[in-house]
Amino acid sequence: MIIQPTSIAAQLWAGAAAGTTAAVDAWRVGTLLTARVMGQNDIGKLLLDIGGITVEADTTGTQLPQQFQVRVLTQGAQPQLEVLIAHPEEGVTMQGLRERLPLQNGYAPLLGALASLARSPVARSLPAPLRAALATLEASISGPDDVSTPMGMKEAIAKSGSFLESHLAEPTKETPAADDFKAALMALRRTLADLPPTRSASGVSTGPGLPRQLGDTPPPLAQRALIAQPRVAEFAITEDDVDALVGQLRTDTRAALSRVEIGQLESQPQAGLWMIEVPLANARGYDVLQLRIEEGKPGPGEPDGLWTVGFAIDPPALGAVQGEIQLRIPRVSVRLWVQQADTVSRLETEFVSLRRVLEKSGLQLDHFSCMHGLPVPTSAYSAVLLEARA
Repeated sequence: MIIQPTSIAAQLWAGAAAGTTAAVDAWRVGTLLTARVMGQNDIGKLLLDIGGITVEADTTGTQLPQQFQVRVLTQGAQPQLEVLIAHPEEGVTMQGLRERLPLQNGYAPLLGALASLARSPVARSLPAPLRAALATLEASISGPDDVSTPMGMKEAIAKSGSFLESHLAEPTKETPAADDFKAALMALRRTLADLPPTRSASGVSTGPGLPRQLGDTPPPLAQRALIAQPRVAEFAITEDDVDALVGQLRTDTRAALSRVEIGQLESQPQAGLWMIEVPLANARGYDVLQLRIEEGKPGPGEPDGLWTVGFAIDPPALGAVQGEIQLRIPRVSVRLWVQQADTVSRLETEFVSLRRVLEKSGLQLDHFSCMHGLPVPTSAYSAVLLEARA
């Protein structure tokens, strides 16, 4: 469905593009906006009010309720909005997304601060409860050796935070909740809330050496492509930075916790879809493995459906890597896209080893490709889209 702003809306959008209005902030990627049907114009197009901007829509063959929601999928000259017509039972989910999307950010700022503190003597001057909470968070993050085996990867996914409530409801030895990433984030948030207000929180500027973190990491939404998340560079911390650091930790912890919960809300186990992000400890820092796991339904005469695992990661040694693994037992296909040219040859050298490992597991590698350049996010979505043009 194509949306074309009226002349008034076009002026608002033009002003937003020039930075003279707050429309750009209101239409950030992932933001949920309320849409209301206002009527029809003289040429039969539907008039909608979306987030305070009036737009025209050609809705031939489409029935829309009087009021519904849209979610911002992309910005730019032609922003795309996904129509969200929720069923009554989806009200809680939509409310949860509406509350968390404006707060979320990637894990990188928080993990960057954690890595910088690990190498700074200033960490010893932090309050003891905060040091303990940060140590708990660090212990909840899996390392390279932990995810080098199938069972280790399974455990890393299990304690990524996406399944915390499930583990608490049905505790097992295989998936303990004690070292869960979300549980550690919640404990850190409580500890930070109990600390007295800092000078920076009172409006006094401190810590000029700390980098300014921007909330520009797209949220983990089921209807959008995975995007590899680079590390935040480590930074030096001085005694003068402590108050500002505590304030930054409050913001980054809240943002990371909101992101975990968005992934939980976007996952649809009943439909065989999970959105998961796994923090990983690597050399001199932390990386984030983003996963989209989808279980397809078997076709007629097929014992099993097609499993598809999409992933994205951006370790400094390799650069951004995105991939898709498809499994229909016993056949497997692997497609990789990499940002750096020299990484292509490095990964292709592992082709023979990958085939041997799969064969030992009774699987057959049908296809393997490694391409230079990251894939262009598709504009095709399963839901109805609105394309706004200024």
